[in-house]
Amino acid sequence: MIRTGTVLPASLDQALARCIALASRFGAIRLGRPDNPNVREFVLDLDDAFGSRLRWTLKKVAAGTELSISRPPGIARLTNLARRGSAVDRQLGRRLQLLPHLASLKIVVIGGGTGLYTTLLGLRDRSWSLTAVISGLPRSLAALTPKDQLGALPGDDASLCLVGLTPTIEENVVLRSLLSHRMESTGWRRAHFGTALLKALEEVGGSRQVALDTAAELLGMHGRIVIALGGSRSDGEGGAVAALSDADMIVIAPGHLELDLIPVLCCPGVIGAVRHSRALKVVVTKIMTAEDSGEVPRTSHFVGPLSELVGTKFDVALANSRPFSPVQLRVYAAAGADPIRPDVEETMRYARGVMTEPLAAAGDLARHDPEELGQCLVEIGAEHLLSAGEAEARGA
Repeated sequence: MIRTGTVLPASLDQALARCIALASRFGAIRLGRPDNPNVREFVLDLDDAFGSRLRWTLKKVAAGTELSISRPPGIARLTNLARRGSAVDRQLGRRLQLLPHLASLKIVVIGGGTGLYTTLLGLRDRSWSLTAVISGLPRSLAALTPKDQLGALPGDDASLCLVGLTPTIEENVVLRSLLSHRMESTGWRRAHFGTALLKALEEVGGSRQVALDTAAELLGMHGRIVIALGGSRSDGEGGAVAALSDADMIVIAPGHLELDLIPVLCCPGVIGAVRHSRALKVVVTKIMTAEDSGEVPRTSHFVGPLSELVGTKFDVALANSRPFSPVQLRVYAAAGADPIRPDVEETMRYARGVMTEPLAAAGDLARHDPEELGQCLVEIGAEHLLSAGEAEARGA
């Protein structure tokens, strides 16, 4: 048995669909015929030379769905993987150990603007417990209009999060247009539909936090949005602090320090919650300086001020290593922006580890690739949970 008793906060059908999506990255899925309406099973035949196999069992419980991952009887090859000694065997063994941690990882993302949106887009299908912490303040007039490869995005962080957490790309496109739409009807002329929707839900529910929770439920979001600067302790500070305290991994999304990150971090209780949390603390560095900002294009000049503000070293600083095309470089240089390059030794003053990965997206915009970023983050988090569990077992 690899793990039993992991409870996922999802219905049986939702958990089954997302477990299949997670497991299918590692091999072929064989779905069993259900004999019990409250239990579903499938077998994962791994892509390895030994015909390795894992059985995933999902059982409906009061708190959601209980997940167990086991080795079917008679499959002894997996037991001997660690003894075979080859690098391939060890890699496969580690991958199998990571699977249940990937399913149960609790992630909190702090930020605003396009960096937060991109991070949520990459994580929405990779975690059952994903929370975005935003300030709740209006976006600064100095902030650029958010956009991605598909076009313009809503201008406020709450609507950005709602779009980023939509289950499918089709819903993403429809919802971004809806939330950004300015009404033309008499009495509503030029009003944003998204703003009106959230305001109406706030009036019905009594708070902005309830409005966001209701909107997320109505729209089938894969995650929760928490306002750090709320109207009451239960809505704002308490919700953000509770999420940060309970997280397995806290991610500082890439973004402008003054416009995107400080407004959230400086909300009451947030810095203290981040500093004292036992979660793995990961900061994702920007990949391009702001236009005509005079920023030093080095990761240490992004991570350093954040570390000093929070009052602790980060566990991991995650930086982009993928080069930009000559066209991208020319366009951004003309606008006064430069690629941010990893200066690992200097960045290690502010982070215990520095990882460089090919995270830049293809296309005209200098943005993180959501899929690359999301996968990298969940693997970092799962490795942390696995290592922590191993250390606890050794201590016992």
